[in-house]
Amino acid sequence: MPTYVQVGKDVVEFPDGMSDAQIEQAIAGSAPQATPPSSGFMMGLKDPITGGAQLLPRALAGVTSLGGVVPNPVSQFFTEEAKRVDEMARMEEQAYQAQRQAQGGSGFDPARLAGNILNPASIVPATRVGQLARAKGANTVGQAAAAGAVGGAMQPVVNEGDFSGQKTEQVALGGVTGPIGEKVVAGAGRVLNPLVSKAEKTMRDLGITPTTGQTLGSQFKTLEEFAQNLPLIGSSIENARQRVLFDFNKGVINKALGKIDDKLPANVIGRDAISYASDQVSAQYDDVLSKMSFDLDFKTTSDILSSLSKAKSLDANQRQKVTETLNDIVFGKFAGQKIDGPTYKGIESDLRKKASYYVNSATASEKEIGDALTDVLGVLKKELYSQNPKQTSKLRRVDSAYGDLAVINVAAANSGASSGVFTPKQYSTAVRQQDKTRRKTLFAQGSARGQDVSDAAVEVLGDPTNATTLGRVAASVGGGFGLFSQPQVAIPAMVAVPSAYSPGGQAIIDALLRSRPELAKQFGGMLSQQSVPTGAIVAPSAVGQYNRSERAR
Repeated sequence: MPTYVQVGKDVVEFPDGMSDAQIEQAIAGSAPQATPPSSGFMMGLKDPITGGAQLLPRALAGVTSLGGVVPNPVSQFFTEEAKRVDEMARMEEQAYQAQRQAQGGSGFDPARLAGNILNPASIVPATRVGQLARAKGANTVGQAAAAGAVGGAMQPVVNEGDFSGQKTEQVALGGVTGPIGEKVVAGAGRVLNPLVSKAEKTMRDLGITPTTGQTLGSQFKTLEEFAQNLPLIGSSIENARQRVLFDFNKGVINKALGKIDDKLPANVIGRDAISYASDQVSAQYDDVLSKMSFDLDFKTTSDILSSLSKAKSLDANQRQKVTETLNDIVFGKFAGQKIDGPTYKGIESDLRKKASYYVNSATASEKEIGDALTDVLGVLKKELYSQNPKQTSKLRRVDSAYGDLAVINVAAANSGASSGVFTPKQYSTAVRQQDKTRRKTLFAQGSARGQDVSDAAVEVLGDPTNATTLGRVAASVGGGFGLFSQPQVAIPAMVAVPSAYSPGGQAIIDALLRSRPELAKQFGGMLSQQSVPTGAIVAPSAVGQYNRSERAR
């Protein structure tokens, strides 16, 4: 007699005499078969659509369930539809993996990843969520995490098991890996289009060529700072960064010497360089002063008194000290006649030392005396310019060079400056220390002497003291074990890194970074601008691809 079997919602009659195996084969043959896309790229384009299709009926089921209190046919329909879509997704995934294996494909699927990334169904939601997060005040990491969670949500669930649990895992992984993806994409954009910032331009104008990591900045600079602590390759990187530090010192000193049309001799650095610069500036100052004279005339005296009258915070005792100092150092040197330049230099030097003594005092009243004497110094210099117009231009340049050297001397004398070689951080500290305005006003405004250079150097070159002793030990132990345990990594690194960080290697890499084709620069600029949504798609998609390839294997 015939056999009746229910297939889906239908009851099918099978002829008498068919075995159970034949009936099962017939049922399998009549079941719907999934036809996978023709390529990994097309499958990647379809993945976010499948992921969205799985979420949609579940969302509609929730909306129509009346809070889950009253079951109704509409919500039940969407619940069943979600199950049907899940089954279709699993069947299509199985068919695709079988097709890929038949074609000899295995492991990670880059073509499918490309399809994921380029699908607007992924890009638009991630972009919108990133913008909303930014509007709420989130930083770049927060924006990337939010967008990454959306990127994870758009990945399809193609495995048996609890859908909610798997989707929660995808969303969580997306939120964690989104910021990582953002950094990777932003770094790629920086490599393709290494824009020269104002800070980097300031360094290059000083004749400084930053290392590769310093040029690319951000995570590249951090990675380079860590890598200089590793055995085998660390010394090459450290030497390259040391050369940049030497160039920074030379550049700062040569900027001062350039004002008197001079420059450092080759291979002079540290205290020798500072000594050379000081001697040259002093010689130029003596030369110009030898051609000048100074007269304590009525106008000069009136201007000094006017300057003191503006110091209204001075009490009687303070004014008495100021008057005594001026009589001793300034007025007593005049006998009703002009003085020559060298004599003026002595007066100025003594008055500057006295003013500095009071300004650096711990007593507020003495600081005010120092401020008053500093103002008088300004009057004397102004009158010297006025009385010697033919030498004014040169004297201004020498004075400016002298002011620059005053900052350099403080930087070279700061704690940690080895043999007079100072770091960007030490130079920045000196710039602040030499700001004589009240409450360091000029430094706070970013306009203190030398601050344009110090700020740019700290931003681009960083601080080599970031590598602490503990960090060096940890990197040496961990990095050494990693390198020596993997010869296939250690041997190429021992060859490539020293070559890349040699003077010639850095020059070649820098030239390559600066000579990108226009199309590559445009693409790099796009990646930099869209690093949040793009990275938030790349990372969750890559994780999803990896998990699927591992399960398929």
